[in-house]
Amino acid sequence: MTTIAGRIKLARKMAGLATQAQLLALIPGWKLSRLGNYEAGISSPGAADIRRIAAATGVSACWLMFGDGPIRPSERDLQAIRHQNLTHLLQGIEDDPERLAETVKRLRISRKRLLEQLDNPFQPIGDELAARLERVAGRPAGWLDQQHVEHDPLFLSFPEPMRELMMLYSELRPAQQQVLVVAARALREDV
Repeated sequence: MTTIAGRIKLARKMAGLATQAQLLALIPGWKLSRLGNYEAGISSPGAADIRRIAAATGVSACWLMFGDGPIRPSERDLQAIRHQNLTHLLQGIEDDPERLAETVKRLRISRKRLLEQLDNPFQPIGDELAARLERVAGRPAGWLDQQHVEHDPLFLSFPEPMRELMMLYSELRPAQQQVLVVAARALREDV
């Protein structure tokens, strides 16, 4: 999800709260219209409200506000990371019938299942489907299981050569990442 509104709705679903009323039961003093406006993107919550929603849903306030970092404050939730990456990979696919049909065909799953995967963060993305998604999207094995720096505002504040190096690192397989780190350390020792 790329918007605060979308992340609030996703956080609610990931917490197992099917309705806004269920979330409101955990946030005393709020009215349905307040949460409804946040989830619809009509208004944006301030920092205090972000913290209340994060506490009630068990997500990181940083992720909820900015879409960055681990989704859970104390752990990296593999399913949530896979879902976040899936929605990034297939962003806008619902509005492009040709792209949707081609993706469904290449993934060898039904249109209904793919749309359920996109809409439901609790729908498990198993290892086999994750591997097929990575192949279809031209990503290296394991890509779906990692959070990616290119969506991080802090990343955008770095100089271009540093961003390029970070991107290269994030696109490598774990063994290749270690080779890059060893090479960088060797360069530092030569200075």
